[in-house]
Amino acid sequence: MPNTELPDFDAEFSEAITGWRAKHRLQEDDAVMLLVELFRIHQRHWDDIRRREIPSFEQFRADIGKLADTARTFQGQTTAFLELLRSQPVDYRVASVTRAAAVFATIAGFLAGYLIGKAWL
Repeated sequence: MPNTELPDFDAEFSEAITGWRAKHRLQEDDAVMLLVELFRIHQRHWDDIRRREIPSFEQFRADIGKLADTARTFQGQTTAFLELLRSQPVDYRVASVTRAAAVFATIAGFLAGYLIGKAWL
């Protein structure tokens, strides 16, 4: 089972700052410390914006589940529709184009294209 608790990066950052201050002997009201505090405010602000804009993994997982259910439903309905179409009697009396009509339409199309080309130039 994976660990779902998030590490406390803020505590690690505070420890690193404390060590850095001790190493460089910085006072609490030093200008650099004020810049670090400003950076932390900035970082919290952008982290909050990112949390609002990026959906959680659980929401993503739920959306994928809904998509899979929709695909399953679509596949089932498509299969049922195809079975219904196959069960219908085939009507061989469907109007079809004769070979003579197809040849005549092709010749008429070429002739019309030729005449339009002549008139265009």
